[in-house]
Amino acid sequence: MADSTIDEIADLRGRVERIEAIEACRGRFNAYLYYLDAGHLEDLLGLFAADARLELQNFPPGSGGNLLYTGPDEIRGLYSAFVGEGARHHSANVSVVASEAADRVEVTAYFLTAIEYTLTGGVYELQLQRRGEPWEISRMRISSTWGWAVPHSDPPFLKEPFAAGTLRNGCPPSSDRIDWE
Repeated sequence: MADSTIDEIADLRGRVERIEAIEACRGRFNAYLYYLDAGHLEDLLGLFAADARLELQNFPPGSGGNLLYTGPDEIRGLYSAFVGEGARHHSANVSVVASEAADRVEVTAYFLTAIEYTLTGGVYELQLQRRGEPWEISRMRISSTWGWAVPHSDPPFLKEPFAAGTLRNGCPPSSDRIDWE
């Protein structure tokens, strides 16, 4: 083969590795949202690296407080109070970029969180690293930037558990969980 063909193959391999990294990390980010809302605390914690940093800006929303949690025990302390508690987390404008070596990925997304009579939003920023399989969240910053609370006296018109009626108990699809029977 000519040198240009070898170079082209090497370039294509690198591009495929970056695309696979981007898709794997997009899946990890989406799994975070599923696990958070469906109440799968252990699965959610399994997304984070042992030395992960979780940074919350303006949390609780509107308080101006900035919080830092490092490692699984501290992160567990935060999420054990929120996982599966009726909030619905949505993301949009998701941007995912992989490093040239396809060993680090950054994810940025807008978010919207709906809670009974409250709507908040902001930005997720994640850094993921591959230190083996699967990809792990090494740093996550959640910046709450806006929100509204609606005065009310009536109960919500629909308040089903997140996983009600789902095929996988509220979990995202996974190659080891495909079962259409």
